[in-house]
Amino acid sequence: MAFYAYCLLRLSSDEPWPVMQGISEHPVFPFRCGKYTMLLSRLDRNFPFTPRSIVEHAQVISRVFESHTVLPMRFATFFKSEKQISNLIQENQKELLESFCRLRGKAEMRLKLVFQNCHDTKPEWKPLQSIQTAEHESSEEPAILDPARREMADQIATRLRDMFHPLDQQVSCRLIQNRELLVDCAHLIETQKAEIYQKMQPAACEEVKGCDIRISGPWPPYHFLPTSVRLPAATPIPLRRRAVASAR
Repeated sequence: MAFYAYCLLRLSSDEPWPVMQGISEHPVFPFRCGKYTMLLSRLDRNFPFTPRSIVEHAQVISRVFESHTVLPMRFATFFKSEKQISNLIQENQKELLESFCRLRGKAEMRLKLVFQNCHDTKPEWKPLQSIQTAEHESSEEPAILDPARREMADQIATRLRDMFHPLDQQVSCRLIQNRELLVDCAHLIETQKAEIYQKMQPAACEEVKGCDIRISGPWPPYHFLPTSVRLPAATPIPLRRRAVASAR
């Protein structure tokens, strides 16, 4: 059995941890290393993950996020031994401490904008260098973003930053089905301001016209993690569908 990781948090040595269930109802238990605690389950390295597994992974993280600052681990992150976990924590203590201090009292909000027609847009603002692009979500030949679409996404990201004033942001844009343009923004905000952020959707719709805008959150800070936590589980894990029982 290997150790499956959900998230990293800080606990005092005498702070108890409640009984929790994780993926496929496997018990979740804390592994403590100094001031840090990794939440784990014992799973076989070849465990047959399903789409439901992703939900169960996120549910554990969300429950912890209700009361603690948390650094989520990527879905399907395994460790061979407790020693490997200890090494990760001990070798990255400075980066982890800085991240916990930076993310304390913070949450992530997601802002997704889908444009059906963006060929005739004439962007007026200088593009942001930090924006990321991805290829068409299809098994067909990939469609790379043309300069006009990229500049449009840069302009939108700038407008949204000026409206919402996030502490930090990660922005990506890509073509989805029917060659629609998706601009996906992750904003880091103070948790106590989440309700104010959510109420700004009408203003965003008025400012950025001609698109479908969706706001979600607050979420744990999935897009604002230290490198030491982002590194594990870089290889995609295939998901398997559960067999549906024929008996009724």
